[in-house]
Amino acid sequence: MSTFSLTRVMVTVVAVAAMTVFGSATGSADPAVPPSPAPGGARTFSELPLPGQPEGIAVDPSDGSVWTGSNRPRSTGTVWHHDGSGALIGTYDLVGHSPDAEHGVNGIALDGAGRVYALDWSGARAVRLDPASGAQSVYATFPDLPSCGRGIVPCEPSPVDRPAWPNYPVFDAAGNLYVSDLNQATIWKVPAGGGEARIWYQSPDFVSLYSVNGMQFDAQGRLVFVVTISLTADPSIFRGKLFRLGVDGNGGPGTREEIATTSQGDGIAIGESGRVYVAVANPIINDVEIVEPGRGVVGALPSPEARAALAVPLVTPASLAFRGTSVLATNHSQYAIDPREWSIQELGVGERGLPLLYPTP
Repeated sequence: MSTFSLTRVMVTVVAVAAMTVFGSATGSADPAVPPSPAPGGARTFSELPLPGQPEGIAVDPSDGSVWTGSNRPRSTGTVWHHDGSGALIGTYDLVGHSPDAEHGVNGIALDGAGRVYALDWSGARAVRLDPASGAQSVYATFPDLPSCGRGIVPCEPSPVDRPAWPNYPVFDAAGNLYVSDLNQATIWKVPAGGGEARIWYQSPDFVSLYSVNGMQFDAQGRLVFVVTISLTADPSIFRGKLFRLGVDGNGGPGTREEIATTSQGDGIAIGESGRVYVAVANPIINDVEIVEPGRGVVGALPSPEARAALAVPLVTPASLAFRGTSVLATNHSQYAIDPREWSIQELGVGERGLPLLYPTP
């Protein structure tokens, strides 16, 4: 693995929504990119520096580089950039992130211009980062909805009023950004170009301590998403549920279907086969479950042999992204004792991912 020196740079952006950013990045020759592990196999893609506790991950389709962020409470709201070999090549702290915030960076998405969209718990916002200049700006904000029990609209379908928690972002072809809200049982829609998010879909079925989480559009244009802990009154209570939701001709929500009951799912990624890979952020399970629509959970990764061989164990994987014929999983490891647990793990799945959409809003 190559070693890169990181140099602090400062860029001042003059705009109403612009901010000053401290970041670092360097260039190098093309890295030696390792092949994907065999199906069921696993390896450590990269160990992460402090503040650790990674969540959110995205792979740049143009160069194979990897973006992730730190969700660690009361920290710096850090975003990391790795090359295709796993070497750290850039570090950015989100400007305006409160050091007292309960959480840091959640989901991460990329657009067609290579810009990074990081969801920040602090300020309930999406921050757009331009790696070419280091400039940051607030792209979207997410309102704190009152409880619907108070008779005020718009509202969150919960008897308990909790703040917005933008958690997972995904673009559609038109540049709209859909964002799950882990607290407010809501899927938000941000119009191309940014601004204040609008309620796109809500349901009291999603009300939970950990509600709507990882999302991705499938090959038919339906939004597939997981609810981490279901509190509906059926045998799957306290387990996760995987749904898909159609999009009608006007861009509104269509028919909703339940795909499967899972363990406590966090991030997801969809393969070309239509299989859905679900990161299980349960510190006892520590799996990536494989879901086949119509059949439910059909397996889990990594294999027992690969798990035993990992120098850094897979611990509460939070977010997933395809790299070749494997998925990268962030080792969220919220209660890590060994800092090496804060890492990105690579799990062989034997298929490529369903292509994501990279508009330029």
